[in-house]
Amino acid sequence: MTVPSPPQHCQAQKFWSTSAERIMLSMVRIALEPYFLHQDQVQSLLGKQRTESAWARAARRSDPEAALPYVLAAELAEALSSLGVGELARRVLEQDLRVGQVVGTELEFAFQRDRDRDAPGFKPASFTAVLDAGDPVRVTGTFNAARIASSSAPGSLSGHRQVYLIGTVTNLGAERIELRPIFIGIRSFVDDDLAAGGPAPGARVYPSEISQFSGIDFASPLTEVEGEAVLRVPEDTVKRAFAGLVGESYVPKDWGGERSDLYTSRVFARGRQVSAAWLFKGPGFPRAMDIKALGKNGDQIDRLFTEPAELLVLQHCHQIKPSVVGMMDAYAHDVRHPRFYMIIDGADTGRILRFLGLLPVTPARPPL
Repeated sequence: MTVPSPPQHCQAQKFWSTSAERIMLSMVRIALEPYFLHQDQVQSLLGKQRTESAWARAARRSDPEAALPYVLAAELAEALSSLGVGELARRVLEQDLRVGQVVGTELEFAFQRDRDRDAPGFKPASFTAVLDAGDPVRVTGTFNAARIASSSAPGSLSGHRQVYLIGTVTNLGAERIELRPIFIGIRSFVDDDLAAGGPAPGARVYPSEISQFSGIDFASPLTEVEGEAVLRVPEDTVKRAFAGLVGESYVPKDWGGERSDLYTSRVFARGRQVSAAWLFKGPGFPRAMDIKALGKNGDQIDRLFTEPAELLVLQHCHQIKPSVVGMMDAYAHDVRHPRFYMIIDGADTGRILRFLGLLPVTPARPPL
């Protein structure tokens, strides 16, 4: 099958006409809003110099005691990369987790207060969540709700909440990880260069944000016949089609030790030329992709993120399960080496192949 040249109107564009299109693909700074913060443990993590800086900043506020948790959270956010606080999901996938490590994770936790054990200055609470890293692992722990950051925090630490938690691993098993929380709250990504003051673009880049894909209607439905046809397009054809579309002439042959299937510096994302490493999964796995579909312990994701690329792309000919998206997101948000990622599932693959005229025309089934 011959891969046609991409249409002229979807060639890379270096200049953009609106301010929204000038958003750069650059990692923004992290901001932390605390619901719970263990001041002693945070100060121990920060060290003497950063702790003294936080105390000095809090002392300038009208209510230093109330301001201190928020100032400490700001110092912690700035120090995360230098402290080496890795993402829990990545540590589990790499089998590099041990008792005593400080890790971060963003999950949907179930919080519960144990009011029968309340005592002066002690309000016990527990949390639990499920981390899907190929096999489900329960993430649990307890904390003293008396250390909440503000009077409004209890409502944010009850029931089911999506929060970011930094904690120390205190117990480790095959099916259960216990954490002693240092921080529980909201993790945001802020772009100080956004003049309009709108939300910063996240670590996930969508296909519609790629300038070479500008002529593709990603809102158009994919028919059942087209979806079945996508499953029959060889992986190498898909790889060469994507390479041609982004303007990459050098397409490597597959070999066992590869970290990615395609590496290019010709992708234009959010108005900027970036390097990108691609992992393609074709008809060899013609069903919904889970972590186990990506090698032993999902090591294909791990190898992909070792590439010196700004954007890591995972493509599949079928559905991509949320557990895989979550793992890509965890790797991308690792403060030790933050990156951007893109997911192209079977539906988006079909839209792109249809746009290029590479989707085989399959006769509709006759009515019964």
